[in-house]
Amino acid sequence: MDEKLKRSHSLAYAFTGLVTLLVGIGIGRFGYPPLIPAIVNQKWFTVEQADYLGAANLTGYIIGSVTATLLNKYVKSVTLIRMMLILTALTFLGCAFNLSFPLYFTLRVLAGITGGVLMVLTAPTLFKYTSKEKKGLIGGFIFSGVGIGIALSGTIIPLLVNKGLSLTWFAYAVTAIVLILVAWNGWPKGSNERHNITSITQGSGVRFWNKTVVLLVFSYASNAIGFVPHTVFWVDFVSRGLNLGIGTGTQLWVLLGLSAAIGPLLTGFIADKIGFAKSIRISLLIKAIGVVLPLISTSIWSLVISSIFVGSLALGISSLAAGRTAELVSPNLQKKVWGYMTVTYSIAHAFTAYILTYLFSVYGSYYMLFTIGAISLIIGSLTDYLSSKSVEI
Repeated sequence: MDEKLKRSHSLAYAFTGLVTLLVGIGIGRFGYPPLIPAIVNQKWFTVEQADYLGAANLTGYIIGSVTATLLNKYVKSVTLIRMMLILTALTFLGCAFNLSFPLYFTLRVLAGITGGVLMVLTAPTLFKYTSKEKKGLIGGFIFSGVGIGIALSGTIIPLLVNKGLSLTWFAYAVTAIVLILVAWNGWPKGSNERHNITSITQGSGVRFWNKTVVLLVFSYASNAIGFVPHTVFWVDFVSRGLNLGIGTGTQLWVLLGLSAAIGPLLTGFIADKIGFAKSIRISLLIKAIGVVLPLISTSIWSLVISSIFVGSLALGISSLAAGRTAELVSPNLQKKVWGYMTVTYSIAHAFTAYILTYLFSVYGSYYMLFTIGAISLIIGSLTDYLSSKSVEI
């Protein structure tokens, strides 16, 4: 496809990608946490079981990330994406019923698997049909779908819960089905192909696990670690740690989600101007400032800026990392390498969440958590700088 044709179709492709991640991750993953209080209060499950169901989705996400490229070897890209979207909607329908814990757990694992597969396949599938000078902005549109899901989780979803859990899950399912139908034919012609890995070398004959790519993966994992304090502890820190109440904590979470919906667009626009590599390391430093701000001041202005900085760059950096991968790796290997990066991010995020939870249980210090997060992000920025200075393909 020539560059002029790519430019004319870029926005439509971006919308298709946005819808895909909105359904698969925005709702499939982030639509569950706001339901936990209702699940417990309405006695569907205990607090411990509800938390395990949240972990089940993350476990499934890791499985999906690991198996995505393997499945793509046997099932064509768009066909596999559509299958995962339909399966996601079906898990919403299943969760609308007060099932036994093992069945519910299975449904949440499946929703995680579909989300992992969609995260690995969506951006690389569309980047191949996106003009070079628009990859940043289009990537931003795609990843903003996840941010929209986070924003919805703190605004509309609590209103639905008041009408009942079953109705909420049915609303998820109907929304997903409508969005799937709207974007069903929005994929580029020729994108429905298998992931055919004939070699583990790039076009120049250099193995893709060169120093540049390895450092990029490490930098992306550092980003995952730095995001944990806000994803796991932010609302609790504001509500209980600062004694500002659950209302303020929820409002700042909504602000973080809204920023996550807009952030990828801004970072993508900037990346198209100054490049992906420079944008990543600058974003990591700004995110580090957002994480460290509560250590400097706990005034409301500081908390607001922290929510905006961290929220806008949470998915903004993911979009940049996907675009950077497309720059460094030949098209036939992008899904494989991006899959590895997604898996690394997921494992680093989950492992760090457990470690920081343990540290907090022992020391009871929120400030220790934010310090660890900020240091990790600074290390990630430095690592990305070293990656950009390495020999590129």
